[in-house]
This record gives sequence, structure tokens and C-alpha cells, in this order.
Amino acid sequence: MPKQDQPENEGTEAGEPEERVNFSARVRASVRRRAKVYAAANDVNLQDLMDEALDEYLKRHGG
Repeated sequence: MPKQDQPENEGTEAGEPEERVNFSARVRASVRRRAKVYAAANDVNLQDLMDEALDEYLKRHGG
């Protein structure tokens, strides 16, 4: 995923960026570390990585 201000799948039907809100969750230290390493190695903002990962998970699991 290229570095962007907004992931490609984010936004309204009119193409406007969707508002970001705070979302807090606790994850294992190893998951956080792997996400940070992946984000840095792929020039991806960690916030965008987590947003896209959760969005894809919910789409695959009917959410």
C-alpha cells in the first residue's frame, strides 16, 4: 500500500474523505512491533495500516 493521507477504500460515496475518530484497543506487544516494522518497511502510516487492516477484516467476516 503506498503512503497516502487516506487509504483508497476510505471516504463517502461522493468521494469525500471520511472523518477519522479516535479508536482505542489493546494489542499484544509483538503485534504492535510487527505492525510498526511493516509500516516502516513499506512506507505506510501506521494509522492507515491499522484502518485498512480492520476494514478488510470486517469485510471478510460480514461486518
